[in-house]
This record gives sequence, C-alpha cells and structure tokens, in this order.
Amino acid sequence: MAPIGTLIGPTVNQRNYKARIVAKYVGIEINTTPEFQMGVDNKTPEYLAKYPVGKVPVFEGANGLSLTDSSAIAYYIASKAEGGTPLLGKTAEETAEILQYILFFEADFSPAHAGVMYPLFGYAPYIQPAFLAAEKEFFRFLDAFNTILADKTFLVGERLTIADIIVACDLIMTYKLYLTAEDRKTYRNVTRFFKTITG
Repeated sequence: MAPIGTLIGPTVNQRNYKARIVAKYVGIEINTTPEFQMGVDNKTPEYLAKYPVGKVPVFEGANGLSLTDSSAIAYYIASKAEGGTPLLGKTAEETAEILQYILFFEADFSPAHAGVMYPLFGYAPYIQPAFLAAEKEFFRFLDAFNTILADKTFLVGERLTIADIIVACDLIMTYKLYLTAEDRKTYRNVTRFFKTITG
C-alpha cells in the first residue's frame, strides 16, 4: 500500500509520535521528514504561507488533505485502517469516551503542562506567579487523572484505544523531565498507565 501522506515535523517529538504509533499499529504507511528542524523549517515563509500558525507536526495527505493538529492527524490515520480499527471504539459510546479523554488532555492538561514546561525550556519567560498557577493546575489535573485511572488499565474498555496512545504521548515530557520519584509514587495510577502504554 502506498503512503497515505506525509507527516511533516521533527521525528523525535511527542506530538509526532502520536501519528507514527497509530500508523504502525493499524498498518498504514506514512512518509516522515527526519531532516525537519523545529524552529527553522516551521518559520520559513513557505511553511507559514501554508500553515500560518507555524504548528508542528502537520500532515499533507496524498489526497490533498491538510491537517495541523497532532491528535486530529492520529485520528485521521486510524480512521483509514482497512476494515476499521478498535482504536476508535466499537460503539458510539466508546468513541465519545475516547474523544472525552483526548479533549481533556488537549484542552485542560496541555495548557497547564505548557505553563510549567515552556519557562523551563526557555520558550516563555519565567514569571513566578504564572508558573506557580500553572503548576497548581498541572498537579490538579494529574490528581484527577490518577483518580480516573484507579480501576482502569486502559482509558476506554479493556483494550488499547487511540486515547491511550495520545494521552501517553502527551505525558512523555512530564515523565522524562519533570516528575520526581516522589511524584511518580503519588500519581502511581498515572505512572502505571504510562508504563503500560509506553512499555
């Protein structure tokens, strides 16, 4: 089967991983751009003419489709699986739950996460009151997620879904760079979930 399109962005990137993992899982071929340089290639006039916000990754489908959100790209790729895929849910109810978790992380967790991580990476200035407010929200959402996972291995049902993949990818930098050993014990259900999905 020919590639369904090209995922444009750095290959070592938690947002990029979402689409690549889903593509591998459902047996869909996509092209990638390993030479892509974040902060360089997404700032060129040509890139910004196509993608004015400069978001990364983006997806250019062989059919002309253009997508700019990492979770939407992963969802689209999963939807192209021949014969369907349980990654998207088997019922309307499962699909709604899957979307609920994806959107919770995109709308609630990710902004708080960015408020904590961006000043540490130098992407935003460190302003102590703003940082502390973001950190409070970050841990509040981790606490809520820890409670949600108390009796779950997977977010929806008893098998892997796209929600698990997307959420685990969204947690990569949290586990790689921020949570202490004590935090990992405190949020043991989240840690178990993360290890299960990424292991």
